[in-house]
Parts: sequence; C-alpha cells; structure tokens
Amino acid sequence: MTQPDPTAIIHTAQSQSRHLLTEVESKALLRAAGLDVVRTELASSRDQAVGLAEEFGWPVVLKICSPDIVHKSDIGGVRLNLGSAEAVGQAYDAIMNAARTAQPEARLDGVSVQPMAKPGVEVIIGLTTDPQFGSLLMFGLGGVAVEVLQDVAFRLAPLTSDDARGMIRELRGLPLLTGHRGQAAVDLNALEQLLLGVSGLATSYPQIQELDLNPSLAYADGCLAVDARIVLRSDGPPPAPRPLSEHTQAALERVFHPKAVAVIGDKKAMNYMWLRSQNRFQGKVYSVQIDERELPGIEALGVPNYTSLADIPDEIDYVMTAVPRQVTPRIIADCAANKVGGVMLFTSGFSEVGDAEGKQLEQRLVETAEASELALIGPNCMGVYNPQIGLRNYTELPTGEAGDVGFIGQSGTHTITFSLAAPQHGIRISKAVSFGNAAVLDASDYLNYLAADEQTRRIGMYLEGVREGRRFFSLLREVTPHKPVVIWKGGQSEAGQRATSSHTGSLATPVAIWDAVVTQAGAIPVADFDTLLDVLHLLGLAKPTTGDGVGLVAMTGGPSVVITDAFEQAGLRVPELSQDSYQELASFFTVIGGSFRNPLDSGYTIGMGQSTDNLARLLSILERDPRIDAIVMDTGAGLVAGQWQARPQLLDSLLDTLSAFATRSAKPFLTVLQPFNREAELLSVREQFHAAGLPTFATHARAARALALVTGYRRFQASASEP
Repeated sequence: MTQPDPTAIIHTAQSQSRHLLTEVESKALLRAAGLDVVRTELASSRDQAVGLAEEFGWPVVLKICSPDIVHKSDIGGVRLNLGSAEAVGQAYDAIMNAARTAQPEARLDGVSVQPMAKPGVEVIIGLTTDPQFGSLLMFGLGGVAVEVLQDVAFRLAPLTSDDARGMIRELRGLPLLTGHRGQAAVDLNALEQLLLGVSGLATSYPQIQELDLNPSLAYADGCLAVDARIVLRSDGPPPAPRPLSEHTQAALERVFHPKAVAVIGDKKAMNYMWLRSQNRFQGKVYSVQIDERELPGIEALGVPNYTSLADIPDEIDYVMTAVPRQVTPRIIADCAANKVGGVMLFTSGFSEVGDAEGKQLEQRLVETAEASELALIGPNCMGVYNPQIGLRNYTELPTGEAGDVGFIGQSGTHTITFSLAAPQHGIRISKAVSFGNAAVLDASDYLNYLAADEQTRRIGMYLEGVREGRRFFSLLREVTPHKPVVIWKGGQSEAGQRATSSHTGSLATPVAIWDAVVTQAGAIPVADFDTLLDVLHLLGLAKPTTGDGVGLVAMTGGPSVVITDAFEQAGLRVPELSQDSYQELASFFTVIGGSFRNPLDSGYTIGMGQSTDNLARLLSILERDPRIDAIVMDTGAGLVAGQWQARPQLLDSLLDTLSAFATRSAKPFLTVLQPFNREAELLSVREQFHAAGLPTFATHARAARALALVTGYRRFQASASEP
C-alpha cells in the first residue's frame, strides 16, 4: 500500500477550506509520519464496510467520517465490537441515519472501519497551540484519570528524550504504567517514542493547530493510537522569537551604568523620593521641573534644575519620571529627541486599568519609543537599581557593594522588598529592575541582558505573565545551564489571574502549563517570596549535589522527628547510615537521651554544640557516609541563643567548627536557626553564619524545600552538560 504524503493530506484539506481532518485522513497522516496507528479505512457504502470488516477480521469498530462532525459519539456516530457482517451492515445504516438527523448540512464521506484493538492501558496524548508559548504537548492516563484527577503532564515542542521521559514519570498514576498489583508494566520506551513522534509532527508540520490521540493503548510490547483528531491552523505559523537588538542592549547598558541621570516631575508631595534616592549616585543628577513652587525644595537638595531636558548640558543616559499620564507622551518624545538611553515611567493608569484613554496613551508611548529604539521601562514601575554605583529606585536601599544576584520584577513593591530583604539572607544584588506593564521591554529583554552581564551569576524573578512566551522559554533554556534562574509567578489562582490583569495587564497562563514550561527550561519555580529568597541563598552558599540522601543532626528528640518529616515531605530521603558509620558512632555517642539512627539526636553528645570535637567527628562521619549526599544541622538556636549572647566565645567556637567543615566537605551543609521567640537575638547571629559561608534557614520546612529545589536544578544542570 502506497503511503500518503502528509503534506498532500494537509494541502487537500486547505484547498477545500477545511480545518478539521477526518479520522481517516488524520490516521493516514500519522501513519505516514511513522507513528503506530491502528489501520483505518474509509467505507463509502454498506457493502464496502462489510468487505473491509471481513478483510480486517472480527471484531471491528465503525465511526462516522465527516469533516464537519467533531464529536462522533454525541450524535450516535460510533459502534464498537461488531462481530458479524450483519452487525456491520446494520451499524453502517444506523450511523449514517443518525448523522443525517443530527447534522443535516454536514458532509458525510461514509464510515471509518478499523479492527477492535486488544485491551491495554489507556493514555491520552494531545498537541495544542498555546497563545503565548506555541506548540504544547499533553500526556496523561486516559479515562477518569484525565477527566476527574487531571493527572497530566505538559511540555513545549520540540521534546528531547529527557522531556518525554519526564512527562511519563511525573504522573501520579505512574504505577499503572510500571506495573501494579500483578499487572505487567507497559513499554515505556514505546510511549516515549510516541511522544517524540507527535513532537516531531509539531515541528515538521506547523500547519497543525491541535492533535488528539485519545485514546492510545499502551502494551507490554508497544503502543497503538486507536483514535485521532487533527485540526489545522486558520492562520499562519507563529513568528520566530525575536532577539534583543544590539541597540537595545546598548541602551540598557547606559541605563544600568549611567553617567548622568535626570529626574522629571519630582515634587514635595512625594518627598522628592526620586531625587533623594540618587543622593549616593556616583554620576551627575539633574532635575527637570517647571512648577516654580517645587524649585526651593529641589534647590535645598543641591540638585540643579532645568525647565527642559534639552537645556541640560550633559548627555542623559537614564531618565526617571513621575508625571500625570496625559503628560507622558510629551516626556517620552523629549527623551527620544534628546537621545536618552532609557526612561523609567513610574506613572500608572495605562493598559492595566482597561480604559480606552489609557490604552491609547500607552500605544503612543510604545510607538515613540520603538521608533527611536528608546529603552522604555514600564509604565507602572520603579525602574532600575545598581547598588555598586549608588543608582537607586528607593531611598532605603543599600549601596556600595557589588553583588552577584540579578533581580527582574514585574511588581515595584516586590522588587523593592526583595532588594531590602536580600542582605539579611546573605544575598548581594548586582542589578535589579522593576518593569511593570512591559509596554516595550519585557521580562525576556531583561533576562537577555542579565544573561550577558558578567557580574550576575544567579537570577531571581517575580513575574505575572510574559508577552512573548516562546522567546522567554528559548532564553531560559539558553541561560539556565550556566546561571540558575529562580521564578516566583504571581497569579496562580483564578482570582490571582484577575489581579495580574488589573495590576500589569499581563496575560494569564494556566498554572500547570506555566510550571511545566519553567521546569522544562531548567528554571526553578517557587510559590512564594520566602522560597525565592531561600533558594537564591542556598545556591550562593552551599556546595552542589545531585543526590537526595540527607543526613540530619538535631539537638533534641522532638526536632529530630519533625525535621525528618520536613525533608521526606519535600521529596528527599532520610536514609539509614552505613554499617561503618554506625560502628564509629557507637564508639563515642551518648545514647542516653539521644539516638544516632539518622536523624542524629545528638544534644548530649555534642553538648548542645559546645563540644566541638565531638561535633566535628560526627559531621565527618556523615561526610564520609556513601548514603548521605547533603548534611543539615538544627543548631537548637532558640534554646541556646541566650548562652551565645552571654558567652560569645561559644558561638565563635561553633562557627569555626562548622565553617571549617563546610569548607573542606564536598557535600552541601545547611543549618537551621529556628528562632521561636528569640528572633531579635538571632538577627546578628544569622549575619555571622552567613559571613562564615554557612546557609541558614528559619524552619526545617524552608530548608527542606530549598534543598529539594536546588538539588533538582543541579540534576538538570548535570544532564545539560552531558554530550
């Protein structure tokens, strides 16, 4: 039998102005592309249906074949398990009559005839076109698992073998595929190849908008698609991701490293916030203000004021402005005319509020900025922060010290809060940007910039949506093997998605798709602000590991129980130690009031951290144990903080021991400083731990969550480096 050409099948449908392929056409296309599909033929008459059924062998399945009928079962267009010529003939008549009654205007080609497939494990594979990210694959168990439990996995096409394998293995119902209660395991390799085949279709035939293989049947020795539906695009393929232009890259370089800054429209009502924020800036600062009532306050700050941007004697690299929205088009036009590098627009009230005037004003801003290649940041944002040169977007932000963590935030509040909280978590910022509505420059542009920034080694993000999803994904995939990217996504709930629209005008993306895209690209998705800080903190201070076995040290029995729960619940293991470790521990461990099974209930043995010789010995045992990949110590800080305060030498000795161990050990070492009611006393203690290179966490759960996420990233990083 001559295999049809998939391109010819698509062209035929398009020439007839059809977007829906018939099942016969769909399966022919899939078979021609090399996918395992149950043989299906078209019967345009009763006798032809009977003849095909006899050729295939009993039992068979008949389905209505029409380019106009999508849901065949709903109109009575499907008959299963037909075992005789008489049954096939009757089924043919019944299906055709039902279709004519239900949809009199539909074109009826006849019925499709196919053998009744042997039972197997039902799975569903789907391909759709996401409006932001493009071709998207879905995989799940069929039947109730997908309809009720929504046990599905998503990835963007094209897939790698690791992507396909990951989709299969992340299902909660995986035991149904790997063998459960005597049921044989299915051929996972065949499922993987089927997913890769569908992914290849998305790449080879961009005309495909949607594809459903529901169900496909997985067997111990292969898999088979038994039903197929393909919908063609009604428009052209999506545009290829655009790169960051060299001009925009240069403009952002001027913005983040300006020699001269102008603040337009600052006023007393805001306590001259923008001008006062620049009081440590190492370059020149100018004010532009035409309201004479504001001039004495500006003069008191020692900042020269001009009534026009054009009057300033220096070339301005970066403009900060907070003016009524009606004035913004003139400001942006002035910035373009004076060849400013970039402008931060604090003003809100544009597309995010949804009124016609706001949308029109924003469109004018965009047209002016794009025509002049002006780096427009915002509107509705706080702009950039570079602590090394004293460039700030908030008066309380620290300056003077160069860091290695870049931050990209769609929210001004979250960006400022992160910048304020970072030093308390041992995080030093290289550069940060709050970009609001992203009318011109989006998250991808700032990610592209920080990816090339030599000072930035880790990147944190708060996002509510992205405008060019495929570009964002492609950039992430390029960046993450070299620089970890941690992303906190706002708008995870339905109400949250509504809020992001009114906040920044962002397009809402379903949570499952967003998480799948971020994970597939190798970034680290986090659910809240604390986890964002914790993960970036751990990435900067701890040694890497790809293993999940954790050795736990606690001071007392209660914490030793709950710390175990925390790490197991985070997806890590708390294994038994090796026999060699137990023999050595037994030689000196005080078992009265303690235990050394793992976790090590060691308070008596190490004198609540004061017996540093025993502590060093205990940690060395865990470091040598082959079952342990990471080590975590609950310091009992809430109990001993008073002793540390009264006798600082105790804390110094502990820090020396822990720091020396963390430095020489190849395994990551974490500490828990759970404050209970001693938060004030422990603030300076945390700083001392961080100065000693020791990561600290306020709770067991936060330490466990951060370690699990960072370990997952290190596995991705290791696999990405493999040839």
